[in-house]
Amino acid sequence: MGFVSSYFFKWRLVGSLFLLLALAACQSEEFPLTRFEDSPIIDSLLASAPHFVVSTDTEPERWVATTRRGLPNDSLVLGRPAHMVAIGDSMYISDDSGRHIFAVGVDGYLRRKIGRQGQGPGEFNNPVEGLKYNGSRVFVWELGRVQVFTETFEFVDSFLSLGYLMDRFSVSPDYIFLECPGAPLESDWLVCARSAAPPHDGIPGIALLPSLDLPNQGGENGYLITVTPDGDRIALAYKGLPYIFVYDDQFRHVRTIRFEGKEVENFQPSGFPGQAGIELPAGTEAFTQAFLFTMKFVDSRYLIVRVAKGGGNGDYILDVSEDEYQLARKIVFRPMNDPEEKKDIVAADYLLHGDHLYVSSIWEEYVYGYEFEL
Repeated sequence: MGFVSSYFFKWRLVGSLFLLLALAACQSEEFPLTRFEDSPIIDSLLASAPHFVVSTDTEPERWVATTRRGLPNDSLVLGRPAHMVAIGDSMYISDDSGRHIFAVGVDGYLRRKIGRQGQGPGEFNNPVEGLKYNGSRVFVWELGRVQVFTETFEFVDSFLSLGYLMDRFSVSPDYIFLECPGAPLESDWLVCARSAAPPHDGIPGIALLPSLDLPNQGGENGYLITVTPDGDRIALAYKGLPYIFVYDDQFRHVRTIRFEGKEVENFQPSGFPGQAGIELPAGTEAFTQAFLFTMKFVDSRYLIVRVAKGGGNGDYILDVSEDEYQLARKIVFRPMNDPEEKKDIVAADYLLHGDHLYVSSIWEEYVYGYEFEL
């Protein structure tokens, strides 16, 4: 960031503090703003767009899967299903435990294993951390590199990605959104844009989600990002905070989705899980616990967000098709054959394909599908 833009940004923060005071005065008495961080950057973001408040006190519906994908076929066995895309009738699922992507047919069985360990074209030297399809090309992110494939997974191109600490990226027909160059604490911004077309250069001036001005606790500058299929909206969030910032296709911040409720008030952003208020040993640095785990636009209307148990456990389906956002459902996903209803699925990814919403989890053997009628 240059001197002029840096100077402007600092003054913008000062101005936004006054806006925040006005915003706070307009908040609903039912859901006052819960704060557990002291950050002018967060103040600026909260003040720069209207809020839609989601109550974490809402009771979830329990959805039991009606179908599953990733069934074994001969020697093909899916390990830890993570990221998913659909191309035509087929689904493609990355394996978090290996260096592979599996093609799955309409019958649910594994049909093809794509990739192997290595550094060459079509090979993966590290587990696949991201799998995206923008309507014409498939983008596969692994540690330090993004590879580009055709719809039939023929290698097209690759480029260096310096993102070593983040595990989320997203694509639209025109852009690839990745971590900005430089380590998180050495950069003023976390998310930058590249061209989706060769040579995949960075787009000057498109920098989203500022690095936080908080002491590093190992996670507060971790982020989530997702884009609608047509690229008209972008949602970004810090993993450890109960806010989602929505931008339009001109990269203007148009809405903030804010989670509030008893679980948010009691959420402990740092420390050891399950031991709120623990006194850390001398010289030990606390880490940031995740509030948001997974976030994805499954189409141009619905945004789905997985919230941690400590913050209002559940998968929130948000209808963002109109200016007035709505909470369409709060869900707890269950696998098939779960009569006791004791096992929640912790989502790694979501995929709306046909009339089913598919949910993957690295803790499950298969990808489970749920009838999606809202």
